[in-house]
Amino acid sequence: MRSDVFNMDCLDYMKELPDKAFDLIIADPPYGINAPNMKMGEHDGYMSTATKCKKGRLNSGGGKLKDRVLNQSDCSWDCEPPKQEFFDELFRVGRNVIIWGGNYFHLPPTRCVVCWDKEQPWENFSQVEMAWTSFDMPAKMFRRGSRGGSVPDMRTIEKIHPTQKPVELYAYLLKIFAKEGNTIFDPMMGSQSSRIAAYKMGFDYVGCELDKGYFDKGCERFDRECKHITRIGGGKIVKQLTFFDS
Repeated sequence: MRSDVFNMDCLDYMKELPDKAFDLIIADPPYGINAPNMKMGEHDGYMSTATKCKKGRLNSGGGKLKDRVLNQSDCSWDCEPPKQEFFDELFRVGRNVIIWGGNYFHLPPTRCVVCWDKEQPWENFSQVEMAWTSFDMPAKMFRRGSRGGSVPDMRTIEKIHPTQKPVELYAYLLKIFAKEGNTIFDPMMGSQSSRIAAYKMGFDYVGCELDKGYFDKGCERFDRECKHITRIGGGKIVKQLTFFDS
């Protein structure tokens, strides 16, 4: 089974591909809102783009949240959303596409959105996150807490990327939207949650990540979680499978 990952710009990679090279693309691009530098809990909006991009980190702040990955990471990559060329290539090389943060981008109307209920206990943080899909089917809801919050086991699990999503979430998407024999592509795989889910469920997978630090940490995470797994194909869940984010 294929599980190929590349430390490179996904746009450069996609430009070399033929049309409809992948059955399903699951993308989690920068939303361009620079969430790491938002004034959490206030109502006077964002900092200016120039200030946000110059800082690249959340205000130092204090309390229980000061040591979280979002505060400690260089998140200047979220200053700008992807160019239209990125979306054009996604639709060219993918037979079907799922795009997280779809409410921030200019995308065609769709009746099938996926809403991730993050079970967030803090009112000044987003309670849900939305994905746009190319599928013509009813909208979907997935409920699972993000790191910390109301899910006790999440508090002790390593988080290596500030916008990391649970492996369970990707497993849910694959269960609903992928078919046996499909090849999955994640153009900005970050912590490699999508790769772990695809591997454990027996799907061929290709992923790109531009940042060398995230790429290396993601590969280490993948090896830790998957090297002991005995896989079976066709999207069937293997033995020993547990879906917990890290």
